[in-house]
Amino acid sequence: MTSDILDSPIPVRSRLSATRRGGTLLALIATLGLASSGCASQQKVPAAPAPAVTRVDAGRTHWVLRPSEAYDALCLLNLLRGDAFYTQFYPEEFQRFSALLEPQEKAALEHLTERLGKRAGKMVGPHLSLVFSVASPITVDDLTRTVSDEAAWKAMRRDFAATSYGKDFDFTAMEDVRQDLGVLFAFLERIGFSRIWHAEYLPQVEQAIAQLGAQVASHDVVGWDEDILGRALHVEELNAHVLKFVKPHGIRVTGWNFLTDRTYPLSVTVKTAVHELLHPPFKREGIIDARLTALEADPYFQRLVREHNPAFGYTTAKGLTEEDCAEAIDVFVSEREGLLRARDGKPLTGAAFFRDHDDGMHVLAYVLYEELRRADFSQGMKYEDFLLKLFDTGVLVPGKLEQRFRSYTGTYPVKALKE
Repeated sequence: MTSDILDSPIPVRSRLSATRRGGTLLALIATLGLASSGCASQQKVPAAPAPAVTRVDAGRTHWVLRPSEAYDALCLLNLLRGDAFYTQFYPEEFQRFSALLEPQEKAALEHLTERLGKRAGKMVGPHLSLVFSVASPITVDDLTRTVSDEAAWKAMRRDFAATSYGKDFDFTAMEDVRQDLGVLFAFLERIGFSRIWHAEYLPQVEQAIAQLGAQVASHDVVGWDEDILGRALHVEELNAHVLKFVKPHGIRVTGWNFLTDRTYPLSVTVKTAVHELLHPPFKREGIIDARLTALEADPYFQRLVREHNPAFGYTTAKGLTEEDCAEAIDVFVSEREGLLRARDGKPLTGAAFFRDHDDGMHVLAYVLYEELRRADFSQGMKYEDFLLKLFDTGVLVPGKLEQRFRSYTGTYPVKALKE
């Protein structure tokens, strides 16, 4: 997943929709309810209609752009943990909702941070989104049912274990925070988050989707990635869940689904798609696994695993290797397609991107990116074969990663290592 991809937001056009009619009144009711009592009315109201999706074909890529109450709810709970990594992007929303937390809800957030964030080393919001994605939640009610119903919880655990992400995954941490999640989903029900989301945030997301839908038709991200991977991805639909609360991330979840923020420019959302389609870039087995395992013992690579800011994720050697192997293709393709942009909108080189992204920690990705620029994929070479050739020709040598990194003209001081 891409951990920090923020760029300057771009203006979006207003688009009237049936969902938005009466939105001002609903927003006022929700705001008054929060201000007066801090809790939602217990009176049952009819469920809001499911938000519409937008479908756009672009060569091999069949885009599906959709909002998501459930993923926004998970990202909001992540925000309410109070980590400055997230609150800097949503200061008003953090103040608004955190003021409504009661002691047991604050305790649940603290335990969520301690158990998932500190002890398990997970990025809490992205991790919850990933695990719950196997249940295909749409609403907060869906999330609530998953944690409260034993059969639904066991089904999520079983289905996640069947994915590539759950193959060697210990579900113990999720079991330990199950009660906390129940408390927090009840909090969202109590404050009427679903009604607030439909009244205030869904219209904003729909505006962003309207603009994206008019722009993505020329962006065949599946075809671009297949050219480098040397194999077909078999992506029937690429689902971009456009959210209010996902900054500063772009998040891959299970299936051909990823999360992006409504404020991101087209270049960022498309680049996120390019990247997230690449996980995993190949099956790690046999000789390629042996070669990469040896490279991961490189002292410089080990420093990158241990010493970088854990807020970026990638706290295991295998996790960082997979990310770097994917990010090398991502940056190579994105630069070629004009998607790498600075905050002012000007084109950015791959070297400049790696220098600033995640404090420059993706050194292996930068080396692979430089070699991709020199490679010939016209004969349909697979990406695994490209990597093995780098080992065979002495480009990648365990113990000499730093030396190879320093050999390129675009090399940079690695802030993650305080260079």
